[in-house]
Amino acid sequence: MAEELLRVEHLCKSFPVKGRRGPGIQAVRDVSFSIRRGETLGLVGESGCGKTTLGRTLLRLHEPTSGRILYRGTTLFARDLGPDGRPGRTEAVDMLPYRRQMQIIFQDPSSSLDPRMTAGEIIGEAIDIHHLAQNRAQRTRRIRELLELVGLRGEDAGRYPHAFSGGQQQRVGIARALAVEPEFLVCDEPISALDVSIQAQVVNLLEDMQRELKLTYLFIAHDLSVVRHISQRIGVMYLGSLVELAGSGELIRRPLHPYTQVLLSAVPTPDPRAGRGRIVLQGEIPSPLEPPPGCPFHPRCPRAVPACARHYPPMREITPGHFAACHRAEESE
Repeated sequence: MAEELLRVEHLCKSFPVKGRRGPGIQAVRDVSFSIRRGETLGLVGESGCGKTTLGRTLLRLHEPTSGRILYRGTTLFARDLGPDGRPGRTEAVDMLPYRRQMQIIFQDPSSSLDPRMTAGEIIGEAIDIHHLAQNRAQRTRRIRELLELVGLRGEDAGRYPHAFSGGQQQRVGIARALAVEPEFLVCDEPISALDVSIQAQVVNLLEDMQRELKLTYLFIAHDLSVVRHISQRIGVMYLGSLVELAGSGELIRRPLHPYTQVLLSAVPTPDPRAGRGRIVLQGEIPSPLEPPPGCPFHPRCPRAVPACARHYPPMREITPGHFAACHRAEESE
């Protein structure tokens, strides 16, 4: 069993709304999980469920509202809320030293690259900030090595982002993330803006780099088939909450949460003759500004009971390594 690299405990992130009292938009609600060194944890859920906010909050690109983030046993952030909902004492470290170890690949490569900077300048900026090159020659050599590592040419260092295709832009973004030699990467939907053929190339590149550089990933995506392919474990989010977490094969074979079952029923099959029972949800997604009481999924859940509307279901280990936040998870199992 590999050692634990990252742990998140009861993490919450809310965004205040001007002119409105209360917590505001509750983008991430009471999320807890851990990631082992060398592992890929996939994170899936529909648009607006809080996946990207969770990934950015882990790196403190968004400051958490409450909860705890630990990296290699060191507390990066800790804050509890008092009985009145007000934040208590905050423990937070300077993140600059940890930026070398924790990096992110952004979803949209075209908007995440500065159009006024060449690829070499974009990659070299991180090298300069962390003083990773002793002289200009070493810096130039390192930039060329990174470009070649991600499947580009060293000569591409002088090209601007608009001169690259979407897949090539994403490779520049990956090279930028690798410039500081991190060990943990948040991959925020790194293939969603790319053509299908390019998606496969980027996924294969990420897998090759993980083996060569011993990287650990949090891989955020919509496509369950891609997440299943690249991840050892999968977490499912709904309306800011983590509702199920299990090994990828186990979750696909035996989903315990009704929302996970809905997601799996929507995955297309390659055989058009294969029958599949599609589960169609009724109603609309609740607003994160006013989430429903109890289980966040209960207004749309086909198996909801009165207790679901009253009590927020805790994340429980139903079978070894398989966690679900559902009052009726045992019945699914």
